[in-house]
Amino acid sequence: MGRPTKFNRDDAIEIAMNVFWAKGYEPTSVSDLANAMSITRSSFYNSFSDREAMFAEALARYESDDSDLPLTSDIPGGRAGDSLHLFFNSICEKLAADPMARGCMIINCLVQSSEDKPAPLGVRACTEKKRNQFITRIEEAKAEGAIDQATDTITLATSLLTFLVGINVIGKTIRDVDTLKATARQFLENSGFPSPLN
Repeated sequence: MGRPTKFNRDDAIEIAMNVFWAKGYEPTSVSDLANAMSITRSSFYNSFSDREAMFAEALARYESDDSDLPLTSDIPGGRAGDSLHLFFNSICEKLAADPMARGCMIINCLVQSSEDKPAPLGVRACTEKKRNQFITRIEEAKAEGAIDQATDTITLATSLLTFLVGINVIGKTIRDVDTLKATARQFLENSGFPSPLN
């Protein structure tokens, strides 16, 4: 049986995005995607090639639908330390405001990956992009004299990325925005970035 004549590719991508968001990349099968779209497996392969190609389109839709995402949004301008506090505060507000407590689709897929089941290339690219943003901000903080020149930039950037992933995960169960913000503030202060509110 071929795909239904009313098959709408844009609608199918939206459906796939929500399936990946709910289940993550690794647990989502082609059958899961085809069933959610109400098409056959053969129609799925004819339309989207394979699961990873489908995920790439779903990821592009996810990024285009929301400009304030943990791994893909830009860190605000201004003094480096202040911008990091503003960035993490924004993430905490977004997590607490989501009534479905879904977290970030990209991070959901990332935390399910392993050495033998790596995250899709798009997820890894988003992760590296955010770490590079942190590297830039840390180097700016050094130039501003805000943190010690001897600070290991790569290690600190990796720590910031690790915290970002972690707060997105814990934000699914800790729903209080003030608690999330206080946690982020303490982490940043312990990392050498005083809060602009001090």
